[in-house]
Amino acid sequence: MKVLAEKPWSHVLMDNGTDWILTYLIGGVVEIDVSIRLSKEEIAKIQENPTYLETLVDAAKTNRVTYASREIHPPVWPLSAKG
Repeated sequence: MKVLAEKPWSHVLMDNGTDWILTYLIGGVVEIDVSIRLSKEEIAKIQENPTYLETLVDAAKTNRVTYASREIHPPVWPLSAKG
């Protein structure tokens, strides 16, 4: 699993060799983590403009139901270098 981008306590973007996976945290009384498989269009937008990733994270947090069909359970995190 290759980490493509990350922002501590917010999100991590990974490439598992076949899919790009975005895992992000949703805050509140309880923190939960959510992973979604990115579409080809989303990948292309990030490749063209890396700042689009922040827009995508915000959209996914605000409109979780829009991305629900692409959620991955359990959430995906890169393996620790120590693990």
